[in-house]
Amino acid sequence: MRQREEIIKAWLDMWLGQELLPLEAVFTPDVHYYEFQGREYEGIDQIRRWFETWNSENRVVKWEVGRFVHDQDLTLVPFYFQNVNKEGEKREYEGVYLVEWDGDHRIQKLQEFYCKLPHYKPYA
Repeated sequence: MRQREEIIKAWLDMWLGQELLPLEAVFTPDVHYYEFQGREYEGIDQIRRWFETWNSENRVVKWEVGRFVHDQDLTLVPFYFQNVNKEGEKREYEGVYLVEWDGDHRIQKLQEFYCKLPHYKPYA
């Protein structure tokens, strides 16, 4: 399980450092990646293109993970995310990754779910 946690952390570190390392160690060639906004990326080439395009307009400021919850070939990862775009606009949210692994500890499917911040209490 530790190896899986290190792979997820390496993926987040790529975003924090805006440096894409070899994706073949992280993802299967036919990976499916679902962003919370509804975008879907299929395969390493699409993930690479998304990474390069997104980082040309934005910068990740923080990406902190909580605990990892493992169950056979699944991992749940709560996280906090914050970014800023070229215009200086900040965005932050709390989210959860649902990660499915292959037999070689590579990500074959990743789904993002999130809650926009700041939270507010409409009935307080």
